[in-house]
Amino acid sequence: MTGLFINRVGNSLVFPFMTIYLASRLHAPMTIIGLVMTLYGLSQVAAQLVGGVLTDLWGRRPVMLLALASGGVFTLAVGLAHTDGILIAMLVLMGLSVPLFQPASMTMVGDLVPSAKLSQAYGLMRMASNAGIIIGPMLGGFLADYSFLLVFGLDALSMLIFFVIIVVGIHEPPRRRQEPTLTTPTGLRELMQDRPFLLFSTLWGLTGMVYAQLYQVVPAYLHLDLHFPVSAFGYLAAENAVLVVVLQLPITRLVGHVAPARLMALGSLFYGAGFVVMLTGRSFLPFTLGVVIITLGENVMNPAASTWVVNKAPEKMRGRYLGLFGLANRTGSAIGPTIGGSLLTVGASFWLLSTGAIGAAVAGAFWLFAGQEEKMARHINSSLDSPL
Repeated sequence: MTGLFINRVGNSLVFPFMTIYLASRLHAPMTIIGLVMTLYGLSQVAAQLVGGVLTDLWGRRPVMLLALASGGVFTLAVGLAHTDGILIAMLVLMGLSVPLFQPASMTMVGDLVPSAKLSQAYGLMRMASNAGIIIGPMLGGFLADYSFLLVFGLDALSMLIFFVIIVVGIHEPPRRRQEPTLTTPTGLRELMQDRPFLLFSTLWGLTGMVYAQLYQVVPAYLHLDLHFPVSAFGYLAAENAVLVVVLQLPITRLVGHVAPARLMALGSLFYGAGFVVMLTGRSFLPFTLGVVIITLGENVMNPAASTWVVNKAPEKMRGRYLGLFGLANRTGSAIGPTIGGSLLTVGASFWLLSTGAIGAAVAGAFWLFAGQEEKMARHINSSLDSPL
């Protein structure tokens, strides 16, 4: 957890200011900056799936070390790049390397922690990560006024520190059992035949699309439409991170007995409700309340999502499952700003109500999914209990 916190502080020094850095370096219109960021986002999406496959083929620890070593090098290279072409190339390589860490680390936790404790373990990871987010952006904004190279250098240093922590203190978990041989080297054919997982992942991607409105569209709406200062959204981001740190573990313990798919439904409903609350006024208060509701939703939903996937996946394919699952969410997050921006051009009320409606629809779909899952479990149990 210490390494995760240090690394998250470093990462969050950079990511809130990436667009500003690119604009200052490329001297290009925002449409070009947006295309570069889209390319960066697509590289992150690809890294999720690649990281999942490599996690199962090479092991959890080697992929984590690869992500931190290569990510540190390419992050520093982004800050040192002297030409636009090299800058964009290093940015893409950074996007292809850093996200390799997530499926490997999530899979390792799934290997080491008993199923009954998984939600709490993933909740603790979120707490450590968000504690870093509380510190990183404030420090990054201060340092960026002096030197962006310093910001990228400290991010790279945080990865080096985490790399050393893993080398010294973390070992590859043993594989507990042998599993059937996969029909392809990547094992993606088996994964793509798991229809319940694909449906669950699709719904998870839609929640990413909804959540992306908070960090991608709400800041622009606050500043351009409601004329709040740019710093206003910083308070909302800090509020979100603090609420995760304070409430994640108590909420996880409170709802730990509830089926993960039911929690996904509840969390999605909170997402939708949070955006509808923002519609209730043009002052800052509705946005503050909306963030509270949305954060409650992610505290309920995120640990449950990872727990469901780990319990669903064969041990030999956990990395692939978590990789594709992360890919679905990142894809939703990538298209969310485009959809949200289009809705906002129609009108703020239309955008917020539509976002709320999508959240409610996804909640309904998760609820139906949970019902089918429970029905199938009852059928299997009755078959096992019936005499031959």
